[in-house]
Amino acid sequence: MSADEPRTPQRQSDGRANASAGNTPVKSTTEARQGVTGHNVRYILAISVLAVIVAFAVVYGYYFHTL
Repeated sequence: MSADEPRTPQRQSDGRANASAGNTPVKSTTEARQGVTGHNVRYILAISVLAVIVAFAVVYGYYFHTL
């Protein structure tokens, strides 16, 4: 095998990559992903950031606003 040839992982009977014989396990994007996608995570983050900004504005207005 030359350095330019792509390595083909050995597969086990259940379809998982075998890491023996110097082969590194190869996983699909879905298998390698560690976090959850979807579930409106971006909306929760945006609403939480806006809530913190509003809370800081209220605290600033209550304690530091002078007329």
